[in-house]
Amino acid sequence: MTKVLYTGGRGRMGRVIRERLQGRYDQVVLYSRQADDTALFSGEHEIIGDLADLDALTRAAQDVDVIVHLGGVTDETDYAEIEQINIRGTYNVYEAARSAGVRRVVYASSNHAVGFYPARQRIDEEVLPRPDTYYGLSKVFGEALARLYHDKWGVESVCLRIGTFRPAPTDVRQLALWLSWRDGAELVRCSIEATGIGYEIVYGCSANTDGWWDADKGWRAIGFQPQDDAADHADAVDRTGEPPTLHGGAFADVDYRGGLW
Repeated sequence: MTKVLYTGGRGRMGRVIRERLQGRYDQVVLYSRQADDTALFSGEHEIIGDLADLDALTRAAQDVDVIVHLGGVTDETDYAEIEQINIRGTYNVYEAARSAGVRRVVYASSNHAVGFYPARQRIDEEVLPRPDTYYGLSKVFGEALARLYHDKWGVESVCLRIGTFRPAPTDVRQLALWLSWRDGAELVRCSIEATGIGYEIVYGCSANTDGWWDADKGWRAIGFQPQDDAADHADAVDRTGEPPTLHGGAFADVDYRGGLW
């Protein structure tokens, strides 16, 4: 039997992933900050709790095999909020996983962990972090935390540096970083089910012709083979603006405070 717990399972990405993977696992738990009117899928149940509540999170993680950690602030905002939710919240996820004996965490990291690399530079998972925002900084923290919890306590981790998760790319930058809904669900499935995993950083994008990432090593580690290519949507993309000079695009601008999502 496989029991999966999602944080952020009702969020923008979580809803799509859950719908496409519904019925695949024996039990699915949503650890949600608050309920809404959206119906649960068969085999799911929900626990209302906050990422700040380590005790509640640890109770929710009992008998769980894999935590898919999608919860948190998903854009740039004040550092204090990022610290409270993304940094302390991610610590609580890993500490709950360790305490409850959870085998693996699938961690939603972000391309913004490496957003200050030049767009002309193709990078892999071995490059040093270059976050473009406090949000990106929180994802670097999460990747390092995952490394610590694997090396010291044996908690497995797949850290997904997710690109742009949308039905279709809408600008030039997204032609490089796009992750289709179909590929995103398969990426999470592979991250949950892959064997022989210790600690992996995996780029979360489709097989984009104009991609900026050498992602094959991470993809092979989890058995992921993306099917979609942003180039198939290139004719619908507006190319009138200046092309991005950095991986993070406008997120790296000195005045960026959020709102591009």
